[in-house]
Amino acid sequence: MARFPALGRRPLAVLTAATLTVSGILVAGPAPAAPDHTTVVGAVPSALTPNIVDGTVFAIHDAGDKVIVGGSFTQVKNRNSDDTIARNYVLAFDKATGQVDTAFAPVVDNEVNDILAGPTAGTVYLAGKFNTVNGTNRRKLALLNLADGSVVTSFPNLAFNGLVNDVVKVGNRLLVGGIFTTAATKPRAGLASLDAVTGVVDDYLTTSLTEHHNYDGVSGANAGIGPEKLAVSPDGTQLVVIGNFKKADGVLHDQVVRIDLGASAATVSSWNTNRFEPRCSYKSFDSYVRDVSFSPDGSYFVIVSTGAPYAGTLCDAAARFETSSTGTSVQPTWVAYTGGDTFLSVGITEQAIYVGGHFRWLNNTSATNSAYPGAVARPSIAALDPLNGLPLSWNPGRHPRGYGVAKLLVTPEGIWLGSDQEYIGNFQYRRGRIAFLPLSGGAAPHSTATASLPGNVYQAGLGFGAADNVQRRSYDGTSAIGAATAVDNADGTPWSSAKSAFWVGGTLFYGMSGALWRRTFDGTTFGTPTKVDPYHDELWDTVVTGSGPEGQTYAGNTVSFYPEIANVTGMFYTKGRLYYTLSGQSGLYWRWFNPDSGTVGADKFTAATTGFADSGGVFVSGDRIYLVSRLLGNLSSASWINGAPSGSWTVRSSRLVNGIDWRAKAVFVGP
Repeated sequence: MARFPALGRRPLAVLTAATLTVSGILVAGPAPAAPDHTTVVGAVPSALTPNIVDGTVFAIHDAGDKVIVGGSFTQVKNRNSDDTIARNYVLAFDKATGQVDTAFAPVVDNEVNDILAGPTAGTVYLAGKFNTVNGTNRRKLALLNLADGSVVTSFPNLAFNGLVNDVVKVGNRLLVGGIFTTAATKPRAGLASLDAVTGVVDDYLTTSLTEHHNYDGVSGANAGIGPEKLAVSPDGTQLVVIGNFKKADGVLHDQVVRIDLGASAATVSSWNTNRFEPRCSYKSFDSYVRDVSFSPDGSYFVIVSTGAPYAGTLCDAAARFETSSTGTSVQPTWVAYTGGDTFLSVGITEQAIYVGGHFRWLNNTSATNSAYPGAVARPSIAALDPLNGLPLSWNPGRHPRGYGVAKLLVTPEGIWLGSDQEYIGNFQYRRGRIAFLPLSGGAAPHSTATASLPGNVYQAGLGFGAADNVQRRSYDGTSAIGAATAVDNADGTPWSSAKSAFWVGGTLFYGMSGALWRRTFDGTTFGTPTKVDPYHDELWDTVVTGSGPEGQTYAGNTVSFYPEIANVTGMFYTKGRLYYTLSGQSGLYWRWFNPDSGTVGADKFTAATTGFADSGGVFVSGDRIYLVSRLLGNLSSASWINGAPSGSWTVRSSRLVNGIDWRAKAVFVGP
């Protein structure tokens, strides 16, 4: 199970200066530029960072020419130096050289949980547990000058009576979340808003967060009530708050609440989910949500958690929620499980959902502290497919894992990681508690584009003549069908042994010999076949995790789909899902699938319970699903709505209608 309490702190989206409505009310302006990543980040960390000697990094702010770091540390060393520099809870370093900034050395008396760009150039907010900065009273929140770490005296001491965990800026307001009940003597139960420049607390955000998630007053962990993290949508209209609370303004919103950011007031949204209501390891955690982040386009947000593996819950999980979803029991689009290890941080780009923690594996549903079928080694850091939460092939790892990656910050240049350990990789790159992974050296994830009709339908391993033949026909999806054209099977692939196939993003995936295989295919030439096995990694299979049973390594476990391959009669990929049919069964089944890593989801779902007993091939194009009859060789179609067949089947082609037999070992739409 997850063993560590959550200590990480994470600042999130920052919006630009406010714009005026016609009524003169200040509202959020446009969001800052999205990360605009065209690749995942590289696996080799920059050497332009210092080595923080102790504690944990909870906060990182990239200020352009320098980087500000906060946490529980007290010492730092410049790279390649043995000289220890005292820096209690906050430091800055030059981004071009990695050298510790000697001018920025504010004296802070306790931990820094969050750092955020200030309201004017050359300033920065600090938030956390501290009470004084440079000997001046600044309880839990302060505004500093970047040049020398001096306090901006025009920004007042708001004297929060409890710690501040997270701050975000929306327009001309600063929104503050933490374990407090007063701000500048005004009653505020965990959330407050104030003028970003003057620090005057206003009545814009007064939502009251109350009651423990787990603690019942008698037993279990007992923690402060209030937000852990805040996330603002890129358009500045939505605030997602997660933390240790059960109600928002007296209404059940267990551990997560959405707040509508209106022009003149912030109000609790009717949006709600019941998925964070169950208790998880109540003796260890009063609350188990740990971080939340919006996608760059604002279409979804992801919440990550700790809590130990309890079936059917969102403990030790990452879960995607659609921003457009409505209702009081909203369900996640997908859930990614570690099988017993904590997620602590999440950051999202156009290409990937980056997650950090002290996990060992992903795609490890229902596991308890070990690798179950489907488990893929991802020590401490990973990049997930936004479509389904499966791991991309990116896997630099981080060992030893320790407490974990407590902070993950996305910037246009790459991602920053803050942690409590020394290395990226398996003792490979020493980057003490702060590391930067740049876009340089990264690659774009495998395309998820599929072919469609009008287009070409391929048949491999035909049921007549030379059974290893491959041919294609043009097809418009209804009645116009071209003549068969041979495709050269130059390497003699035994397609007569194939167990269906599907084409996605330039790669043909197919079942054969009890495994999944991949090769490039451009419609004319087949590339070299490679067995798909993301469940075993020569770099990590023999590395001892330091958790679980003695000698346990990061080796994964082959997915339970592989034993099914011998009976597969049809497969296709669409929108992050691998659909398939099985011999002797009438259902249409699906699992999540990622073509970049080749990972097949550990969980099996049913799209239809009947209609596929005679399947000899199946594919989808647009709003239609097509089915080949294994008995007769007919090609029929039905409607395809919301990921499932609908309505009756219509025969489109057959030996009787136009003399075409569609039977083959693999039938797929391709280039």
